[in-house]
Amino acid sequence: MLNIENFRSELILNEEDKQNGFWFLDELHLPGSLTPLFASYMAPAVTEGTKKAYETLKLPIHQFQIKISDSHYYQNTVSYQGDIAKRLEENATAIEALLPNLSDIFWNYMNQELIPYFNTLDQYRKNGFTLAEAKGILIELFEFFKRAWEIHFEVVMPRGSVGLLLEDAYKNLTGDTNTTYVYDLLEGVMNKSLETDRVLWNLAKVAMASPEISSCFASVPNEDLVTELKASPEGQTFLDQVQDTLEIYGWRIANSHEFSDETWVENPEYALAVISEYMKKDFDFDEEFARVVAEREHKVSALLEKYPESEAKARFKQIHDWALAYWGVDEDHHFYIDAMLPAKARMVLLEVGALLVEAKAIEENSDIFFLYLDELVELVNNPRDITTKIVERKAVHEQDSKKEIPQTYSVPPQEEVAPVIERIFGTRAAEVDEQEQSFKGYAASKGVHTGTVKIVRDQNDFSKVQKGDVLVCKTTLPPWTVLFSISGAVVTDAGGILSHAGTVAREYKLPAVLGTKVATQMLQDGDIVRVDGTNGVVYIVKEK
Repeated sequence: MLNIENFRSELILNEEDKQNGFWFLDELHLPGSLTPLFASYMAPAVTEGTKKAYETLKLPIHQFQIKISDSHYYQNTVSYQGDIAKRLEENATAIEALLPNLSDIFWNYMNQELIPYFNTLDQYRKNGFTLAEAKGILIELFEFFKRAWEIHFEVVMPRGSVGLLLEDAYKNLTGDTNTTYVYDLLEGVMNKSLETDRVLWNLAKVAMASPEISSCFASVPNEDLVTELKASPEGQTFLDQVQDTLEIYGWRIANSHEFSDETWVENPEYALAVISEYMKKDFDFDEEFARVVAEREHKVSALLEKYPESEAKARFKQIHDWALAYWGVDEDHHFYIDAMLPAKARMVLLEVGALLVEAKAIEENSDIFFLYLDELVELVNNPRDITTKIVERKAVHEQDSKKEIPQTYSVPPQEEVAPVIERIFGTRAAEVDEQEQSFKGYAASKGVHTGTVKIVRDQNDFSKVQKGDVLVCKTTLPPWTVLFSISGAVVTDAGGILSHAGTVAREYKLPAVLGTKVATQMLQDGDIVRVDGTNGVVYIVKEK
């Protein structure tokens, strides 16, 4: 339950915390500064959710402990304190038992818990509620966040384990130590992110088929498209199609998690900007996806033909089948938990904010995002003018978003990083070669591409990316997949080969070098770089 009295003392990273644990800035998942209200929901949810999920899965990690410092998200990995060897055996047994049913487990959670709660949030907005009822809704949402993130880790962590099992099965079958090749054998798996891209490509086809709409996109700035399209019956019909699509796929923002940013479903301008770029590129999503599927099937068949029937071959085939069936969960869980949950929550929280505006406690409904949850609950109970506090909080948030903050606190643990954590987070230190004007990262998706750097920090930068540009960022999140069919390559500061950027880059056959730690510091818009995704190296060809 929500502990109002000690809420912020448990949420904010203090000096004692820094002495008793190794805290690192998790730029893979939440690279920017967080609003107080979002931090109030997110940090406790991950802290408690990992504890419960990791116990269910018998992982050799106790939990991820999350706290906030300088408006940023710091993580401390709390080690399991028992017999590690025994725990690893328990984990292997637990994962093996789950393998045949992983997809069913995931979709049962989505259909029986997540989607029904989203419908509940929609009903709160539709039916309305009073300020007196708002407290119960805020606390209910807080408790559901914890449950949702318990589900999140319970369904996500087995995917990494399945990948490692497939690597082992491949090595046992072939003797090849380059086991990351197995991820080439998992390409061409439909998921909610690719599904979203497909519907946007289809909308681009609709727009291109109409001379009137095509002309509008060609001659009108993105920010004016909604107004211009509304001016004609054909344009309005197209806008209605876009909005219908967004009611299904538009519960997303570029930050994926935050409450404070406008969602696509609220403003079609974001989707229209993507559609505009898609109209400039000769690309058939379905044809390309079919090609990726066929290429993957050919690779698998060619591999299996090399080896006679054996226990090792049977094991590889079985693990591969299970992995293929479950591989889409990385994007699917993002769609429902990481993106849709905060997006749906945002809409209800804005209604709470509107009630506080009526009560003359705040000036804008979005001001509530700059309150911690304990403060908001108290304000709902006792509305009063807090506009001065909101101004101060906004100023702090703005300052924190710009200042340099520590990447870590305390001394890193000496024990080896778990392989699944390495694959997801990419924990290797930065490697820069000043003489060759290059830096290294994880070789996450094969190929070589030379192009112009475009640094993308949020969805406001999406329009900068043109065909063939090199997308450079701290990390990517599912809403960013719309850029993958435009870009020529991807380079990130954070993440390993099983991070979101790696998975999607392989689907789109984009060269990708991830987890460089330094890309956004060393590069700037307009630089020309050669991205070698096969060897994990980025070469600076020409500086702007």
